[in-house]
Amino acid sequence: MTVEVFYGGSGTVRVGLLDRLHALTSAPGEEGRLIAVVGEPGSGKTRLLAALVRERRWSALPAAFHRCAGEGADQPSPADLARRPSSAPTTIAASAPRPEPVRPLVVLEDAHLAGAATVRDLVAHAHAAPAPPVDVVLALRPGQAAPELAEAIALTEAFGRTVRIELPPLTDEQMTALAPVPFELRRRSGGNPFRLLALQALERAAGTGDAAEVAPFEFAVLHETRGLGGHERAVLHAAAVLRDGFDVALLAEVAEVGQGVAAAAARGLVRRGLLRVEEPVETLFAIRDEVFGTLLRRTIDPVRAERAHRRAVGLLSARAQDGRRLGFHLASLPPRTGEPARILSAAEELMDEDLAEAVYCLTPVLAETAAGDPLGARARLALSTAFGRLGRLAESRDLLFAVHEACLARPDADAEALAAAVAFVSGAEAVLSQDVQTLDLLQEYAGRPELRGGPVGPLLLFALGFRSAMVGGPPDAAGVAEGLAACGATSPLRAGLLALSALAALADGRTSAAAEQAGEAGRLLDRLPEHQAARYLETVCAYALATLYLGRHGEAQRQLRRAIAVARRRERTHLLPTLLVLTSEAERHLGLLSAARDAADAAVIESPAGNTLRQAQALALKAAAEVWAQPAGSGRARALAEQALARKTPLRVNANGSAALAVFALAQAAWLDGDPGHCVALLLDEGRGPGLSGVPSGQRTAVWELLCAAGMDAGLALEPWVAACVRHAAEAPLPHHRGHAALAQGHLCRVRGSLAEAERRYLEAAAAFASAGMAVAQSRALGHRAAVLAGLGRAGDAAQAVDLALAIARRVGAERLTAWLRARIGGPEDGDPVTAWESYGRLTGREREVALLLCAGLSRREIAARLTISPRTVDVHLTRVYRKAGVRSRMQLALALRDAGRAPHPDRSSLGTAASNSRV
Repeated sequence: MTVEVFYGGSGTVRVGLLDRLHALTSAPGEEGRLIAVVGEPGSGKTRLLAALVRERRWSALPAAFHRCAGEGADQPSPADLARRPSSAPTTIAASAPRPEPVRPLVVLEDAHLAGAATVRDLVAHAHAAPAPPVDVVLALRPGQAAPELAEAIALTEAFGRTVRIELPPLTDEQMTALAPVPFELRRRSGGNPFRLLALQALERAAGTGDAAEVAPFEFAVLHETRGLGGHERAVLHAAAVLRDGFDVALLAEVAEVGQGVAAAAARGLVRRGLLRVEEPVETLFAIRDEVFGTLLRRTIDPVRAERAHRRAVGLLSARAQDGRRLGFHLASLPPRTGEPARILSAAEELMDEDLAEAVYCLTPVLAETAAGDPLGARARLALSTAFGRLGRLAESRDLLFAVHEACLARPDADAEALAAAVAFVSGAEAVLSQDVQTLDLLQEYAGRPELRGGPVGPLLLFALGFRSAMVGGPPDAAGVAEGLAACGATSPLRAGLLALSALAALADGRTSAAAEQAGEAGRLLDRLPEHQAARYLETVCAYALATLYLGRHGEAQRQLRRAIAVARRRERTHLLPTLLVLTSEAERHLGLLSAARDAADAAVIESPAGNTLRQAQALALKAAAEVWAQPAGSGRARALAEQALARKTPLRVNANGSAALAVFALAQAAWLDGDPGHCVALLLDEGRGPGLSGVPSGQRTAVWELLCAAGMDAGLALEPWVAACVRHAAEAPLPHHRGHAALAQGHLCRVRGSLAEAERRYLEAAAAFASAGMAVAQSRALGHRAAVLAGLGRAGDAAQAVDLALAIARRVGAERLTAWLRARIGGPEDGDPVTAWESYGRLTGREREVALLLCAGLSRREIAARLTISPRTVDVHLTRVYRKAGVRSRMQLALALRDAGRAPHPDRSSLGTAASNSRV
């Protein structure tokens, strides 16, 4: 659904729903209808209806607008409203051309607050037969409409008299388009437009100190709470201070009213949708939502707010509540002696549950403590970790360096805690950017013997190896081995160190050892409970790198999908871009092209604004998936690859993986579009020559194979590329490398005219790709084999090979691959079906004889003897028969000829003549 910002920050209109409302209220006919627009507060009902009323303003029948205000207020009937002039709220928007309305329109905002008389009129309007010639549009909140109105809407909706339009939460893509904010804010908004924009304004106000941007949202809250009585307002303010999980007794004490008053006020506030009852404990209440509570607290008198927080601290302490609840109230009060320590303890409890809350609690502690004090250092390191997990890398590093410098003069400083924080921030730096600002600090702490040999030693050594792996370099094998020796058998870090050891073994050419270590790492990750896995999700990134290099794409995908879910649940959102990029790479190789594109899209959405590295990688991966998924002539892959190249950044390594992959996608697109020369030029330019030194080692065999495929079409010499590909596969004998090498050798054999050897190499490649689960590569190898089999005259085998290749391509949704496979064997493109008689009519006389004899059960040699021709000539005829008839097997051919024999046609005699001749 499209989301369009019509004005200033807090107003949005869902254009698709607006079009539907116009269509309903402009439909021809004299009978009106009731239209219920249902959505949570802030979902955009008011803006949607305001836009509808505004666009009707200049028509012959402008709409009448009324906002219900509860029982006792002036509530005219829909018929009276239809006779009034419009008083709609204004919006600044350009209205599109609309059909002229034919009936009056009445719009009722906040219809859940309608009085009894209005409800009766609306129910009568819904049940009336014939319906009055007036359209009535209601804005309702789910579960808050009067029971009789809700029942009337449900009953008459089934008969088409009433239309119910739901306003669902915005999707992740829609939220990003509306307000490009981090995942954490999108999650907290729950897909609600008002809450999303309010959170964005609150975030900006916290950074700049300017509250002007939040003012429109505060006004909206004040406008919604207008008309509350004194006791109701006091109870609502107390609820905003307590936030959630409070009962009537606690609410009454904080609001300083009697329990009876508090209970009655709470019931009224629930009816108005300002409070909610918590389930399954129906005696507990909560403020409507986090954003509403935050905005409401900003409007409370500061003196009253401080008194409410102090009463809450005393009452919650007496009830022995957890630190999470106390920490919020303590952080909201002016500091007192001893309270920073309590706030810090509460914030540390929140680190795995609610990072935003932890940041809120930790921020005032920094103002009351020095960086060199034990409490101040601990608070700053905790806040540094929180900022790192939220992707706020610069703030995280600043706090870390501040503590490091302050602790240099303190021999009693907690060096292990500081070292652990250095390891975390350095790892966050590795996944969020290409910066190396903390690398020297990490090396300094890892070089201290007392730390390297202590409990924090394995963490420091893992962080060092992880940094090397994230830029494409091999980890230090000796350091990783030292970390493994010091790491416990069940430590979560062991899985990460084993994965780094596998990467080091791969760099040394020890593929068997690498496979064994990666397998052990995977088994350890499987056994980790979620809370432990969440603390060391970087180990999954290292494991994914190792398994992707090993060609174990299925294992990589399985662990990555679990890690993504854990990262979302456990507030590790800074890792999401990297996890999603790795997932897209695994799924692309597995042939899950649609899932690979979705993961790449999600990686772009989750990447911070300055993280161009991950954005470029995601775009390159999406381009590589689109090469085979897009329809022929689409151009999407080319456009995405060019976007990726435009965003590439200089790296501190010799080969840029995202740029190489983007160029590879461009080259594949050029080859498929019939320009093999351009394909070769692109690959050699990016690879810096035939040795491909500019391409990461893991991608080189695929590039050499594509060079051979394009060079075969362009008439170029293939021998140097084939030799390099085979040599690389021998040095790293992994299934995908062997598959690409076998394909390259098959191309060379075809050029030399050794078709039988080429067929064997293509079959070997298909088997290697199948063992690695690489569906697209397997299908492509089978397509090459089918073309060679057809050239050998083995039409039946060619048909079986291409049938299997097409089945694989269709299963993974590879439209371009399907078209390429059909072109390999000269088969018909997808389009209008060819009738059996048309297929038969395309055959020559000799081809008809061969087809009929084959369908009669004769073998190739028997057909050759019957027609006194060679078996090779029979194969040539059969290849043409299969192609012209659009079939792939003897059974399909027999059915086609049977249907052709039944088809009415003036020249039916030719079929009978051919059949009779074949029996001679």
